[in-house]
Amino acid sequence: MRTNTQRKMSSACRSVSWCIRVVRMKLLNTPRQACKLCIRCLSQAWESEWTRVYLVIAAFCTLMVLLVGWLIYRDPCFQWEIRTQMCEDYHNGLIAGALCFDICVEQVGYLSHCVEQHDDLSIFRWDDLLLKARRGDHKVVNDLDQYIWEGMTMADLEAVLDSFFGNILGRGDHSRLIEDVVDYADFNKDKQVNFGEIRSMWHLLQIQEFQTLFIFRDNPVFPSINGTCGSLYFVEDTFHHYLYRRNKSSYVDKIFPNRYRWGAPAFLQRAYIGLGILEYTFSIREQDNARFYMCDFSPSNFGYSRFYEMKVSNVGGLISEAMLNKTFESKYCDSDIDCVYGTVCRTSCDKLTQKCRSLPENYIPDIVKVCNILQDYLLFNMPTKIKYVLSHLVADCIRIGKKAVAMNPYRTAVEENMALDRLNQVLWDELKFSENKWMDKTTKKPALIV
Repeated sequence: MRTNTQRKMSSACRSVSWCIRVVRMKLLNTPRQACKLCIRCLSQAWESEWTRVYLVIAAFCTLMVLLVGWLIYRDPCFQWEIRTQMCEDYHNGLIAGALCFDICVEQVGYLSHCVEQHDDLSIFRWDDLLLKARRGDHKVVNDLDQYIWEGMTMADLEAVLDSFFGNILGRGDHSRLIEDVVDYADFNKDKQVNFGEIRSMWHLLQIQEFQTLFIFRDNPVFPSINGTCGSLYFVEDTFHHYLYRRNKSSYVDKIFPNRYRWGAPAFLQRAYIGLGILEYTFSIREQDNARFYMCDFSPSNFGYSRFYEMKVSNVGGLISEAMLNKTFESKYCDSDIDCVYGTVCRTSCDKLTQKCRSLPENYIPDIVKVCNILQDYLLFNMPTKIKYVLSHLVADCIRIGKKAVAMNPYRTAVEENMALDRLNQVLWDELKFSENKWMDKTTKKPALIV
């Protein structure tokens, strides 16, 4: 038998339990009521035209804020990733370079202005220079580092470099080039080359553009290299990146076939640029005991500085004879059409081995390709006194390409030199006896960092 006290306690517990249930139900029901109330208010507000306008404006402003934020904080050239990895390697002594201290210690904003991401290179602009950096791919880095090691002697380094240049330039004496590489790799100029400096120079030489610019480092028609850090390097930017562009598929060009000449410099400036192209043709024939070919010859590969000094704006088509032969020999082919490199380098297909033959055949001499460019670039709005002579010289120069098939290589070389000398003479004579104050200035060279 339960006592009165127990009955009272049991009754009290039931009362409390019911109270808790009631409170819980009210709490659970409150959000539902609140949601219904909000939906009712929104539906009533949506009936108002001004409310809809305000909501559209608010949505548009929100999207604009998000877009601006994305544009500000996005990193299209992987600046943060490149800087972080590079500075970590620099502080660990794995890389070196004259720019490393400025970037990683002084925090100079060299990487602030992104231009584009091209292949595996990020390109930034700083004043009149272009900064190019490669993202750190650990697999590629490990593959490159297997050829060098910490503690390697100078003799070891020279042997590695001799094998490297022998592979890309062909067998020969490359001692002067190796000496220049070792001297350049001594970034702090302490007459010693440590592992970080060796590693940085080795990675830079794997970049085709840097490799070509370094080989032609003494040639004024090539942009100069102005400082490095690891696999990052500064290169001189050209004021105008191409001579002219013709878009034959454009309707405007079909209506105005000479539109590519609009905005071209005056004849004397164009003649000065043309002399630079002729100098380039002569200088790339042989460099560091290696023959070079320009397999992608286009007016868009040549630019000029503010003072109309010709600069090579794209070195992608420039290749040594050794590398060209290796490329051809590694190509499988079914016909001669498959044995083409760039736009002008071609060989024949060996049907037995189904491989391209090594030595380039039917190669259009560089002087002929130059004269094709000069024909479009020079032979308009020119002085009457040299119009006849210059037109005939350019036409004779172009005909060398047709005669080269029947002539032996030595005779072709003589014809090329004669055409080159005649064109040089005519253009220089015209410039020499004209008043050209812009010729007294030299191209503004950036202060060399290294």
